[in-house]
Amino acid sequence: MSTFSATTISKHNDEEKRRKKIFKIPKFLKFFGKSGSASNPPEALNPTMNVISNPPETVESLRKYEKRSGQDQKFLDRVGQNFRWPASMNENDRDTAFIYLTDEYALEFDDEAGLNLIFFFDNIDKGTFDEHKDDWVLVYKLEVKKYGSEYTSKELVDLEEKMPGAIYLPVDILRHNNATKPPPERTVSAHRANQEHMIRVKVRRLGTTKTVTLELNFNDPAEGGKLYKTVIASGTQETTLPYHVRRVLGRTGWQIRKIQANGYGYPAYVYYATTAFEIAIGDNNGWSKWVNTNTLRVWQSEPGDHIDSSLVGTDVLDQFSFVHEPNQGFKFLSAADE
Repeated sequence: MSTFSATTISKHNDEEKRRKKIFKIPKFLKFFGKSGSASNPPEALNPTMNVISNPPETVESLRKYEKRSGQDQKFLDRVGQNFRWPASMNENDRDTAFIYLTDEYALEFDDEAGLNLIFFFDNIDKGTFDEHKDDWVLVYKLEVKKYGSEYTSKELVDLEEKMPGAIYLPVDILRHNNATKPPPERTVSAHRANQEHMIRVKVRRLGTTKTVTLELNFNDPAEGGKLYKTVIASGTQETTLPYHVRRVLGRTGWQIRKIQANGYGYPAYVYYATTAFEIAIGDNNGWSKWVNTNTLRVWQSEPGDHIDSSLVGTDVLDQFSFVHEPNQGFKFLSAADE
């Protein structure tokens, strides 16, 4: 055999091994849908659980989560043909895990976070956390690493850097969901009427230099060119930008799970920042100073046609002095103007 052909075969074998490793189904998922028997119960399943409470997922049943053709089959390739969603996992979290595992623009370790999320709810169903109802649990690489109390923003950032793809969630997830619902937004009627005041935005994570710039009209290349107008929304409390910001700046500093928006954008979902970001606003003549916000949000990926705008809210606007000039819109004042 020639050196060339031997090398080619070796490369092919290496690539095949790499492909199989990438799509290896996690061990805990292999037992979904296997009822076992009294003499040979399925390991990793609590025999007291009625595990066949719903039929396995199919490409048809998964289609409601799909944003791009073929994602349903891609999901089954990752989790196995006998996969069933954990009963405790709501539609929002199922959608999140689905997108993390199938989105071609997903970030590194998003897929691991998606599997960890499924693992977390699977273990709620099994009763694994029953003795830790008041604790938070750390799941990393499909293993329960520890229990503890709620982390600070800095601790969450440190966790993402040390254990990318890990999730840290409260065991009593339902109680936490009810306690963390966003407050109702004030009116955004000025935005929804033909009175839009548009602006440019720059955003970066506090303490970093990597920056995302959003023009007056931003077309997201990862969402088929979907248009987001960058709009001043003085009637909304929190600045909400396209998911593109997370794609570019990375996973660090964002919640793993998303929350349903109130007011403009409903019933779409948003991801909240877990750390501080800096924002600057500008027009065609220049940029403002950088200001901090601890309440930045991004829309979910491909949130729907009813959303066509990024909203610059009062968490940012209240840090500037500005006047509204008739027929000219908002004028942001410099120190000299003030």
